[in-house]
Formats: sequence, structure tokens, C-alpha cells
Amino acid sequence: MTGDTALPTGLPTPPTPATLPLTRSLALWQVAETLIPGGSQTNSKRPQAFAFGRYPIFAARAEGSRIWDVDGNEYVDFVNGLGPITLGYRHPAVDQAVRDQLEHGVIAGLLWPLEVEVARGLVEAIPCAEQARFFKGGGEATAAAARIARAATGRSVILNAGYRGWPDPWAAGRDAAVPAELERYVVSFPHGDLAQLEQLLDQHRGEVAAVFTDVRYDASCDAAYLRGAQELARAHGALLCFDEIVNGFRLARGGMQEHFGVTPDLACFAKGIANGLPLAAVVGRREVMAHAASSLISLTYGGEALSLAACRAVLDIYAANDVIGHLWRVGRRLMDGLNAAAAGAGVPFACVGYPPMSAMELRLPAEQVGPAWELFLAECALRGVLFRRGGLNMMTYSHQEADVDASVHAAAGAFDVLRRAGYSTEAVGGDGQSRGQQVGPWSSAQAAPVAAGTAVRP
Repeated sequence: MTGDTALPTGLPTPPTPATLPLTRSLALWQVAETLIPGGSQTNSKRPQAFAFGRYPIFAARAEGSRIWDVDGNEYVDFVNGLGPITLGYRHPAVDQAVRDQLEHGVIAGLLWPLEVEVARGLVEAIPCAEQARFFKGGGEATAAAARIARAATGRSVILNAGYRGWPDPWAAGRDAAVPAELERYVVSFPHGDLAQLEQLLDQHRGEVAAVFTDVRYDASCDAAYLRGAQELARAHGALLCFDEIVNGFRLARGGMQEHFGVTPDLACFAKGIANGLPLAAVVGRREVMAHAASSLISLTYGGEALSLAACRAVLDIYAANDVIGHLWRVGRRLMDGLNAAAAGAGVPFACVGYPPMSAMELRLPAEQVGPAWELFLAECALRGVLFRRGGLNMMTYSHQEADVDASVHAAAGAFDVLRRAGYSTEAVGGDGQSRGQQVGPWSSAQAAPVAAGTAVRP
């Protein structure tokens, strides 16, 4: 804290002395490790993925752009549940919609009218959507989309760029517990590499059911890549599926397909569509989606009404307000502020990508990336701001300019600490580049950071 100027109004005052009290978080974590494999339900939330012992672990409550940990510390939050919070925690209209539906029920043996209403809302909001099926998580949705594509085409191979989740179709070759034989049915190619995609389509001619892709979060892929992927898929009789789980309701309400003007055959949405309630959807062209009716794709909680009520409220809020414009404005303010603060401190840091979900990079030699991220996250948490290690800055409709400005001020203090610790442009030459994104599995031994710009989700 030495040398920091007074914080602007709107940011929680850091505790004094300059150590973050985390007694209850750490004690609860010790218990969690004995009861929960890995201590957490989500690899990316394990405390070793942040700054263990210097960053909060357990939340007590959250509202708007703020979150409070179990030790009573308050923070401006840019992690936001790893992305599902687009309007802000406990948005009044969403919470009220959930309360109202709770008076009528959650699960029933009959269908809820909400299933029809929300499907209609998604069809109206998403360019490729003519029909919709609901799920509970992103990995479940992408696995279902792969099955629909295979049923629609009678083919087995998926060509994939990016992370699609933990289910077996996507984890073969990444997880030793998944039979290696499955790896031949999902073949990876690098984001943006149309030449490699064309080569794989030729190599697997007549076998490819679909091309799955999202965009790199550093914005190095653009509409030309998506249009090229679409043209190649069509030329080979394959479908094109966009993973909009992070992009949807952030880049645009209809995701990257709306933002870039490229309409796929199928798309997967989750995270932002219900502002934190567990809901995902596969949407697409009617003749393709029709195959979901005859495929073994069914779940008890697909019509769970509280999440559907939240989604209907979210759709209404987006229709009545310029949520997307706000996310771009405050996101750009954060990016510009962080980049200016880092440059002023002489730290090799860059905030890149799309303002509603910008990515952060510490451009350091590989062996320095992990320690530097831990120091940065810890110093920001100490000053009342939560960022994610190499992760996306998830902007919300609740973030205001004062939140952003105060958070940039806090980051400036953290950058000053990094510079004094030797993580300066002059010291490292600025030759490295890494977001340091890590999703586990986590243990006391840290995994190597994933390359810059790699699309990674929990």
C-alpha cells in the first residue's frame, strides 16, 4: 500500500495492515478438500487457480457489480461466475421473475408454457434459431449439438476449434479416463486456420458431420474466418456450429453470429441467457434441429421453470435496454484504463480482445507468468477488485464508470508492485506473451499456462 494515492469513491477501502483477512475462507477450504474431490465443483474456481492464501475463496453474497467473501471483504467483481452474470448479481427483474415462478412450481410432469415462450424468445433473438432445445450447462449443450449434427448428416467426424467442455466427445485425448478410440471422431484444428480446416475436410471427405468453432478471445479471428469456415463446411456437405456459450448475450444478444453477420446451422448458448441460473440451449435451422426429436437427447430438468423464467426476464431486459452497448462502453473504458496503467508502470501487460469480455496478458517469460499473475491478482484483491488469472473481464450491465475507474486505480497500484518485484518491460524485454489461463485439474503442483488467446471455459 505504500505510495498509493487515495482510492476514488465507490471502491471498497482495502483492509489495514496490507494483508487480506481470509481466515474463514481458508478454514472452510480445508474442510472442502476433505468432502469434495478437488475442493470445488468447477476446476477454474479452485483457489490455486488465483492466488492461494491471498485471494478470497468463498462468497457470502453478491449484488450488482459487487461480491462479499465470508470474511466480510467487499470487491468489485470482473469474474462474475466465470461469465453467466451479464446484468449484474441479483438483478431485480430477474430475481422477481424467479420468485413469481416459484409460487407456481419448479418441475412438473406436464410441460410449462414457459418452455414455449422462451423458445420463441430465443428464436426471435438469435439469427440462426428456428427451433430450440434446453439443457443445464454448456458442455451438455455442445455434446447434444454434436449428436444432432451426426443424426442430421449421417456422418461421425467433428472438426473442432476450441474448448467445448468436459463430456467424452470433447475430452478424448485430453483426459486419460476417456477411451482413446473416441479421439478419431473429434479432430482439432487451430482457430483461424482455414488451410488446415480445408486439409482436414479433404482428409475426412464424406465423413465430417460438422465444423464447431468459436472465436479467439484476443480478437485475432474475424468475420472472414467465420465466413471461410462456413463456405468450406457447405462445400463438403458438413454443418457449421457456433459455440456461443461465452459470446452470446455479450458480443451481441445473438452472439458472434449477430456481431459478425455469419449465420451457422447450429449454435450453443448458455451462461448469459439466464443471468446466472443454470440454463443452456441448442438452437438452429428447423430441418437440422428436427433430428433432436428422434435422437436420444432427453433430460428431466430441461423444462426446469425457474431458469426459464429468468431467461424470459433477461430477454425482456435486453429488448427494452441497450445492454450490449453498455457492455461495450464500460468494457472499452476498462481496457483503455488497464493498458494505460500498465504502460505507465512499465509492466508488460496487455488487455486485448472484445470490450464486453476482454482478455488480459502478462507478456513475460513462461517461468515468470504464474508468479506474476498471482502477485497481480493478490494485489488487486487487496485493493478491492477481483480479476481472473489470464481470464476474461466479464462486464455486466451493473458495472458503472465509477466501478471501472476505481478498479483501474487499484490495478495501477498492483502494477506498481509488479514493477518493483522485477516484472517490468525493461527487465524482461517484453518478448513473452501469455494470458496464463489455467483450468486444472488443480493440485499443489501448478499446470503449465495455456497459450495466449486459447479459448478456455470451465
